[in-house]
Amino acid sequence: MKSGDFSIVIPTIRQESITPFLKAWECEFKGNNVIVVEDNPEKSFELPKWVTHYSWREIDQDLGRDSWIIARRSAAIRSYGYYKAWQAGSKYILTLDDDCLPEKTYKNGFVKTMLENLKMEWPNDTWWNTSRGNFYPRGFPYKVRNNLKTVVHHGLWSNIPDLDGITQKKMPNLRTKPFTQTEKVPYGQYFPMSGMNLAFRNEIVPAMHFMLMGQDKLGEKWPYNRFDDIWAGIFVKKICDHLELAISSGGPSVKHIRASNVDVNIKKERSGIPVNESLWKEVENILLKADSVSKCYLELAKGIDKKGGYWTKLARAMNIWTSLF
Repeated sequence: MKSGDFSIVIPTIRQESITPFLKAWECEFKGNNVIVVEDNPEKSFELPKWVTHYSWREIDQDLGRDSWIIARRSAAIRSYGYYKAWQAGSKYILTLDDDCLPEKTYKNGFVKTMLENLKMEWPNDTWWNTSRGNFYPRGFPYKVRNNLKTVVHHGLWSNIPDLDGITQKKMPNLRTKPFTQTEKVPYGQYFPMSGMNLAFRNEIVPAMHFMLMGQDKLGEKWPYNRFDDIWAGIFVKKICDHLELAISSGGPSVKHIRASNVDVNIKKERSGIPVNESLWKEVENILLKADSVSKCYLELAKGIDKKGGYWTKLARAMNIWTSLF
């Protein structure tokens, strides 16, 4: 396995998507640890030698009886790539969808810009500084006069935005422009974390498990789909707020070139929408006491107050996932 400070993880299911993707990004990616996780029972096509290529077979061989925690027929299969990147010793991990191409707006390159975002520090906004300057007024607690380290940067997209099916149906011709501005996601607020363009430090990987969506390793469908990255983002934001770690969002954006089928998306999302309306509120009410990412993630797994077999299995998967690290 290649080593390096930066790993790039891409889930894919078809050669006609991943081949032009890799060609478009080769100048940016070559020399880094590039991991492609093919969402098929075994490798079904060849990739360049500078790419590390996995499929279900490698996942099952590697994780054995615990391989069920990696979703199949879902972009959530990229979670396995995070694990391999962490094993390779990468300090930073970037993930992209295979229909996201480079823009012409990167002055210093896409990967370097992502790295710069992950090295940024942000003011602690649990308290608001009334001075609006470079000093703290009387009464501002000393323990929150610190800058916060960025552990997750959420990149955006130009051309076709990442929409849910209902919104996509209402706004079929919506297109967006390249985006370069970056801002901190405020303390106490959640955000829709898309895995389409995302970078993070390796220390957050024990909480970066994209949920059980699509189907399991035996072909049985999980009851929810297309919320794997979104729900993972809720958990990650809760942990970051508790541990005083920062999440940012914005540029560099990527050009999203393929709109998924709106009617298929509506069908896939139908069962998850009611859960999505309330899950963040339930997570917000969980009291975290731990002092590490892994321990906080276990507290969340235990604290989710939802009934049913899926949630029992999800809690178990979360426990297994964080035990890998």
